[in-house]
Amino acid sequence: MAELEVGGVKLTGGKGLAAMMAIGSLIGALYGGFEVYKDYMDMKEKLANLEPEAIQQQIDLAMVKLDEGVSYARDIKDDLRSDVIAIEKALGEVEDRIRATESENRAMVKEAQRWFDERTASIDEKLTALEERMDKKIQRALDNPLVGQ
Repeated sequence: MAELEVGGVKLTGGKGLAAMMAIGSLIGALYGGFEVYKDYMDMKEKLANLEPEAIQQQIDLAMVKLDEGVSYARDIKDDLRSDVIAIEKALGEVEDRIRATESENRAMVKEAQRWFDERTASIDEKLTALEERMDKKIQRALDNPLVGQ
């Protein structure tokens, strides 16, 4: 078995391995502590250099920009609302005009239908009268005794 002698102390097997692990852990802990201390000192320096007034100015500027954005959004919303209302009004007027035009067209179609019906009835009456006159003339011609000779 391997023996390790350090400072007059003989370490063998498991004891030597445990001692090396303890030394390695101690070195790792010291290095980790040093890094934490270094980060702490860096943060302390940053906090010492921190200017609360500058941060407050940035916050105030951001709030002003936010207020301007909200105001702009409200203006856009109001403009859109008025545009939608105007479009709805225009659409209502167009629908009213369409209804009026449809009503006028229906009245014109009814008037034209009435006119055509009157003309057709008049032509039918004249045609019927003409047929009756023709029938009478044909009958007189047939009844005429001189026609056959």
